[in-house]
Amino acid sequence: MVPMPQILVLVVCKVLFLGPPDDNALKTGWRDTEWDTRQGVMHCQRHEIQLYDRAVDQGALPQPFNQESCRRTAMTLGPQYDVDNRDRPWRFWRSACPTPIFADKDSNEIVGWHIPECGSFGGTVICELDSVI
Repeated sequence: MVPMPQILVLVVCKVLFLGPPDDNALKTGWRDTEWDTRQGVMHCQRHEIQLYDRAVDQGALPQPFNQESCRRTAMTLGPQYDVDNRDRPWRFWRSACPTPIFADKDSNEIVGWHIPECGSFGGTVICELDSVI
């Protein structure tokens, strides 16, 4: 069995700022925004994030990386992306974890993993950029 790669995909999409920040924006970070849906599609970027467990450097045993830990990590890194990029017109929209590739349709033998592409999220999204963080 091939172990799951420690990779997470974040899809961030462009937003339009609707007016200037309010008086509390410096403290709260809140901005009035809406998704940029020019030409009937969302304009997004797909970021592959290579994950690493820093606790291993401090002597901890490596923890298995699986679908549950990937989704939990995504729900931390996605909102953190918004905090780190609050002045940029990009917001976290979706995340994706690697999906297993099986030897055949009747087998549970995992022979590889597929890293989701931007097109995996449907026809209403176009990715302007694929990058690795």
